[in-house]
Order: sequence, then C-alpha cells, then structure tokens
Amino acid sequence: MRTDISIYFFVIRLFVISISKMLEVVLQVLSISAITTTIALFFCGIPICMQIRRQGAVGDISGVPFLMGVLGGSFWLRYGLLKMDYTMIIVNVVGVSFMAFYCVFFLVYSLPKKTFTFQLILVVSMISGMVVWMAVKPNLDYLGIICMTFNIMNFGAPLAGLGVVLKNREVSTLPLPMCVANFLIPNGIGMFLAIVQLSLFVVLPIRENEKSPLEKLANWFTGRSKLEKKEKDLEGGECSTTPPPSPQKVANSIDDNDAESEINERFEKLMAESSTSDSRRGSGDFMGRPPSYK
Repeated sequence: MRTDISIYFFVIRLFVISISKMLEVVLQVLSISAITTTIALFFCGIPICMQIRRQGAVGDISGVPFLMGVLGGSFWLRYGLLKMDYTMIIVNVVGVSFMAFYCVFFLVYSLPKKTFTFQLILVVSMISGMVVWMAVKPNLDYLGIICMTFNIMNFGAPLAGLGVVLKNREVSTLPLPMCVANFLIPNGIGMFLAIVQLSLFVVLPIRENEKSPLEKLANWFTGRSKLEKKEKDLEGGECSTTPPPSPQKVANSIDDNDAESEINERFEKLMAESSTSDSRRGSGDFMGRPPSYK
C-alpha cells in the first residue's frame, strides 16, 4: 500500500515538473516573439517614410505613431535602467533611435510644420520631466503604470487618423505594417486595437475608386465579378467574331496593291507607245505612197 502511494506521488511530481518546464518553454517562446515583433515594429516606419517621400509631403498621414514611439520608448528605457534589465534597455535604445529618426523625417516633409513641431516639443518636455522626476524621487511602481498606459496608447496610435479614413472612405493613410506588428505582439489590449485597425483594411478600399476586399469577396460569391468582366470585354470590343488583321497581312496586302498598280502603269505605257507607233506608220504610208486606183 505504501509503495502504491509513493508511486502515485512520484507520478504527480513528475507531472508537475513537466508542466512547469513546458510553461518555462512557453514563456521563453513568448518572450522571444515579443522581442522579435517589437524590433520588427521599429522597422514599420520605413514604408511610411517611403510613401511620404513619393508624395513629396506627409499629406493626411499622421505622425502620432512616431511621437508615441519616442515617448513610450523613452519611459520604458528609463524603467529598464532602474531595473537594470539589459534586454529592455537594448530593445528600447533601438526603438527610440528609430522613432526619433522617423520624427525628424516627418518634420522635414510636414507642411505646415507648426503643429508637428509643437507636438514634438511637448513630447520632449514630458520625457525631460520624467527624467528629472526619476532622478529626484525614483518610483518603479508609478513609472510602470505610466509605461503601460503609454504602451496601450502606442497600440492605438495608428487610429489617430481615423477621422481622415472615415472621411475619405479609404485606408491609404493607415500604416498597415505597424497594425500587423501590433497584432503579433502578445498583448491583449494591443491585439484588440490591432484587430479594429485591420478590420478597416477589410471593410474599406486601400485607395479611392477601388473596391474593398470584402466587396470583392461578395462579388466573387454572387458571380457579379464575372458579369462585370463580360461588360468590360464587350465595351473593349473583345467579343467581336472577326479578329482584326495582323500587321503582317496588312503589309502583304499593301505590297500586292503596289505591285498590281505598277503592272497596270507599265501596261498602259506600252499600249500608249504601240498606238503612237501605229499612227505614225499609217501616216507615213499615206504621205509616201498615194493610193492606186484600179
């Protein structure tokens, strides 16, 4: 009986140890994925900067995601320095550097520059105030709460241009790579906000005068896309029974017509010469030899 109980507890202990090891592996995987997606989030501003450069101006693109990236990254960097968490320090140093570069780039192409300059000065002032506060009276608990608040705001930063999106009925001003990166980060609130952002790319078209993916899918199910394709073919004249002649045939027909006209000209010239010679011969006979009368 005691042997059975000891075996039973031994099996339970092995089960608990295996579960704990599995949890450690899962946490390590989540940690690696969080670091990877966070670093990938820093590169998401490159397509936005390329779009701004092609346009020659920022247009309706919002710079709030870049500002929130600098603000939240700076607070998290200070938090990591106080806790001496080297992973957090390295990630946020890279993040703040990238986001600061994006802010400078956005400032160069923004017209007018007053609004974004004021926002950038406000962000720098908040970061300076936080540095002074932590130097005078450091408090990890309050700083952690503020960092989490900024983190949630950073996830919802792409929605800053929601008014422009709803006004234009298209999502060209929303940063799709940043929305996808926010969805991949293992954070409940961040994933929810990212789902809201990604749903706009399904419901609304990417550009003006285009159809949304949802509308294209509905047309495909109802067969309307085939009808529209047939109408376009009829308008373009692609359904005509007699195909247009090829360039080679047209060239051959032109050559044949030229040859035939040349032959006709030569024939008419020969006929004219023969008639002229006959008339000359007849007149010569009449003048040289008078007619005989028998």
